Amino acid sequence: MGNYDEVWLAALKALYDYPIRVSSKDVGKIHTEIVNGPYNELLFSYPEPIELPERFRYAVKVSFADLSSEGKTSAVRVRIIKELEKFQDFYAGWVPYPTDGLEEKILLYRIEHILRMEKYLSKSSDTEN
Repeated sequence: MGNYDEVWLAALKALYDYPIRVSSKDVGKIHTEIVNGPYNELLFSYPEPIELPERFRYAVKVSFADLSSEGKTSAVRVRIIKELEKFQDFYAGWVPYPTDGLEEKILLYRIEHILRMEKYLSKSSDTEN
């Protein structure tokens, strides 16, 4: 959909509502700070009530790989991993908890949408000139 630089910028725009801890374009990684709750409420409203949302926390890790070869169209792989944890008890502490994948899909959709809008806007500005 775009080259590495375009995909990187689109991902940063999609992650605007997250506190970023690590952002390294050369390495191809973006990590967020730990967010309290099972979902980012600024991103979307979960359709069902969540039992004890304060018992959850997570961080999002995004990795990029430039898979394009010379002379061919660019290909960039974006991988989003949500490391969700649930507070079990005083002794066990925070334990990994399976994610439903909804937030990851929304972020991938946002990245794709931003790339399409950027491409559309650049085409429309080219035709105006």
